[in-house]
Amino acid sequence: MSGEQSFFTTTPHDHKINVPLFVFHIDILLLSLFALYVAFTLPRALVRLFQPSEILNGFFLRSGTSPAPPERSGSTRILKQADKIGRSGTVTRSNSNTRSQPIRSTSTRTNHSTRTLVDVPEDANLPDPFPAIVTPCARGSHKSRAPTRVPRWTTIIHPTFAYALNFRVFPGFTLGKFLVLLTYGVIMLYASLFSSSPFTDPVRTGYVAMSQIPIVMALAGKTNWLSWVCGVGYEKLNYIHRFSGRVVVIAANIHALGYLYKWSLHGVMRTQLDDPKYRWGLVALSAVDLLFACTLSFVQNRMYALFFRIHVIGVIVFLLATYMHFHTTLPYILTAVGLYVFDHLARIARTRYTTAWLTAEHSLNGGTTLVHVPSLDAGWRAGQHVRIRIVSDAWFGWWATWLVGRARPFTIAAASESGGMMLPIKAQGAWTRDLLRMASDAADARPAEKSPDTERGRGPTREVRIIVEGPYSGPGYTLYTAYSGAVLVAGGSGISYAMSVLGDMLQKHACGKSRVRIIEVIWSVADPDSLYSLLPELTSLMQPRASPHTPLSLRLTVHWTRASSHPPRVPRMTLPSGVHLCAGRPDIYATLQSVVAGVRTAYSASRSSSSDTPSGIVVGSCGPTSLIDDASRAVGRVSWADWKDVGGVESIEEYVFFPLPYVPYHHWL
Repeated sequence: MSGEQSFFTTTPHDHKINVPLFVFHIDILLLSLFALYVAFTLPRALVRLFQPSEILNGFFLRSGTSPAPPERSGSTRILKQADKIGRSGTVTRSNSNTRSQPIRSTSTRTNHSTRTLVDVPEDANLPDPFPAIVTPCARGSHKSRAPTRVPRWTTIIHPTFAYALNFRVFPGFTLGKFLVLLTYGVIMLYASLFSSSPFTDPVRTGYVAMSQIPIVMALAGKTNWLSWVCGVGYEKLNYIHRFSGRVVVIAANIHALGYLYKWSLHGVMRTQLDDPKYRWGLVALSAVDLLFACTLSFVQNRMYALFFRIHVIGVIVFLLATYMHFHTTLPYILTAVGLYVFDHLARIARTRYTTAWLTAEHSLNGGTTLVHVPSLDAGWRAGQHVRIRIVSDAWFGWWATWLVGRARPFTIAAASESGGMMLPIKAQGAWTRDLLRMASDAADARPAEKSPDTERGRGPTREVRIIVEGPYSGPGYTLYTAYSGAVLVAGGSGISYAMSVLGDMLQKHACGKSRVRIIEVIWSVADPDSLYSLLPELTSLMQPRASPHTPLSLRLTVHWTRASSHPPRVPRMTLPSGVHLCAGRPDIYATLQSVVAGVRTAYSASRSSSSDTPSGIVVGSCGPTSLIDDASRAVGRVSWADWKDVGGVESIEEYVFFPLPYVPYHHWL
């Protein structure tokens, strides 16, 4: 019996249901639920899109003209916990007549040991020995151009609700994601079982599998319209892509097994398989099962290149065989192909071919290559990443690299229009180790290919041609500068994310386009060598300029977590003001509480004005799953009273799946 005949006559219930129309309505239901989510995010989307500085960024890389920085305020100095920041921007110190002298902190606490000299009153009794840099307001009257913050709907309801959605079911997977997949799964069960049985009516699950093909393809692309509309990066929607792919696999296998079982009962297996369309069905089933087998963590962990190639070839074979098996699938297949073509055309439009300089830093995160692209200076948002390919020197190297080479994603470690793009790439994996080896051989390169990086005091750098694709992902509808306080948590090479966000906030702060009063940066590394290797870039960030709108308190605390018997590989030097080195794991909750107290203090003098209230605190994290989960738990521990006082606490987590699921592509400690 053919698929068309069984569709109408298999059961007494099926003649009442137009199955193609039914599964189409199931897709409409899924899109309606997605549209409902988009409606909740619409106010945040409008605020972000109407920001002049945000309209042109986040889509296409370009060569920008970095404006000359204004003179730095001479009033920037160190702030002790005894200091207070008033609304006017003035900084007052208690016990101002106390004689002070430079001393070295002698604290032996795990999280509070420092190697910097700080100017502390000799009789001061400060609970926090780590001073922060404070930049008061610049003189003169300037109208505020800071963005308006629209809180998330979970923030408006209650912190308990936000904490529940961010509760970790298992590492890296939240209760909110689980509820999304549960809803999706229930709808798929309804579509498969309503007035039907997979034992007597296997054709229904075939239609269900067919209906989900466009959704799988839509979520697979790096430039998919679902991500653009909802403001969530493609890698953060990857868990739905994997789940919908498994729905297709399960439904297709139930569909096939149902028919094979019926044919075996009636003894017509050989006769039915003589029909070409059923042979094509077996080809499609084999392709989709092979795709599923290659998505298993065992294969991805050890043979990612094989997984990638089979994924591409398998999808092509599956779509072609599905059409040959059942021509009714043509609209769904054409939709999937159209989404795939759109994704790749958009990638081509976002691709740039330019020159980059490689610098080897063997002491940074166990070996890192700094890739500097001076010709690309604008077009991205803080926290976004790009995908790169290094072009070979062979004939037609550009075309061969673009067509065959696999693009690898890395976070941009600089703000837009700040002197060029920089990508710290940790050496973990064959390709990144080869890149570090290439950068290490810069001294032996041809004279035309090398240049000393005298600006930051580094060694020789090597010139290469590079294909840059992006930018992708990022904070979505979140505007970091719309908050009153910020806590940036980074682990290992996740410092790329923190440097990008910090640079962007400081850049907008100097122009009066930021509401941020307090910034705390936490960086967890294996050993102190990583800090001193990146000190030239960090020193430039730790020199904020005065703002015509708000004062600013800035502090960077680096926590090293592994003891080593080897001597330091990087010479030790005095750390700049506001940078502190500590032993042990960071206490993110304690840092968040200090930011809450600082925001409350900064606004206490002007709380009577309804237009001058705290606009919330943002906690951005990028690093190992355990560190990100710690940051999420810290947000969940904030009390309801503190939540209301500061205007809510919201978190942002940056993940890119490379090469493993639930593991960020920044390769960690």
